[in-house]
Amino acid sequence: MKTAPRARLRQAHPPRGASKLGAALRLLASTAPRARLRPPRAQRGFTLLEMLVAAFVMAIVAALGWRGLDSVSRSRADIEAGMHAATQLQLAMQQMSADLGSAVDGGNQLGAVSLAGNGDLLIVRRVEQPLGADLRAWSADALPAQAGALQVVRWGLRDGNLVRWASAGAVSAGPLLQGMAAPAGRAIPMLDHVASMRVLVFRYAGTGLQRQSGAWVNPYTAADGKTGAGNPLLALLRTPAGLRLDLRLVGGSLRGPLEREFLLEARQ
Repeated sequence: MKTAPRARLRQAHPPRGASKLGAALRLLASTAPRARLRPPRAQRGFTLLEMLVAAFVMAIVAALGWRGLDSVSRSRADIEAGMHAATQLQLAMQQMSADLGSAVDGGNQLGAVSLAGNGDLLIVRRVEQPLGADLRAWSADALPAQAGALQVVRWGLRDGNLVRWASAGAVSAGPLLQGMAAPAGRAIPMLDHVASMRVLVFRYAGTGLQRQSGAWVNPYTAADGKTGAGNPLLALLRTPAGLRLDLRLVGGSLRGPLEREFLLEARQ
């Protein structure tokens, strides 16, 4: 009967050393450093270094893009300038071809093609008719007012530009001689960036069956064959068979020497 209470007393008290172990664990837990709580990554902002790197990358991309756009813009401007220069050259040569195609000998001091003292090219030509009509298709009582009129066309260099002048149509020699002596009419720039101009004419070495050879010569060279006043072929001999134009282009889209040859239809 005396053993039962002793068993209950033993179960109520913890085993030896248990209190010391619990105290040690509590002391260790109290002295251990607590981990700092950090916010999730999604809630953090960018650092200064990350912002600087992003700005540097964007600057490089913008610079590369700007260079590409600038290159495309320059290429387009160069192409447009080249097309404009080519069109300008084509129109100028077409106009000179039309002038030489209508060149005629106007008599004394009015040769179809000649050079002025300053090197300008002088062309005595028929005045253009309305719609380019052939005069042979007009009736005698309905001829245009300037059907038989001539005009002097001058081509020359002025301040690096190839310029064309055209005098008014005239049926007498006086106005035409004035146009031969000085530019007449409004100056029209035909081609720019021209450094020099030289004109040569083609003359045959003989007449008739002897016209088997010829050469490009200076327009001041005397005409071939007889040049006496009684020669019926005076106008034909004074008018060259062809004309060569040598230009030297500088600056702009067209550069270098340019050579064009024209056939004078009045000689054929």
